[in-house]
Amino acid sequence: MLKQDRNSFCTTMFDYYGMPASWPGREVAREKPFAEKPVTIEQAILGDISKALGEGFNPARFLPYVQMHEFEALLFSDPRLLAASLESVDESGIQEIREQFKSPEEINDNQQTAPSKRIKHLNPRYDKVADGVLIAKKIGLDVMRAECPHFNEWIGRLEALAEDC
Repeated sequence: MLKQDRNSFCTTMFDYYGMPASWPGREVAREKPFAEKPVTIEQAILGDISKALGEGFNPARFLPYVQMHEFEALLFSDPRLLAASLESVDESGIQEIREQFKSPEEINDNQQTAPSKRIKHLNPRYDKVADGVLIAKKIGLDVMRAECPHFNEWIGRLEALAEDC
């Protein structure tokens, strides 16, 4: 798209945790503090895309975003609404998970404790696609942005882009 339409913009939402080691910047990011990991990879992806598209490419047209863990991490931004949306789930269980981390963006330790796995453990009927979207709508972008700094930065960049157009 970026190659075919010089007026188009593109963004990404990649999951760091599931990313292979061969991704640009992935190995370097492993050694970085948490907040620097996604930025390191985003810069490496932007560098690769810029190089591939050549001299005339405007890098402002490409806004890579790396979500440190699954989309479901954002749902932990409001434990009360997440619990209420999951039916028969005690809010204290979700609050306990949330309090273990500085930000919902950090919720993950391994494949068994990924955000979606934690939610499924609390409610085995949780469906990533259908339920995840509905819960995100209930929680709202403002709450997710307030709780998730890297996500907030990305949304802010998209908003700034929209204002410039």
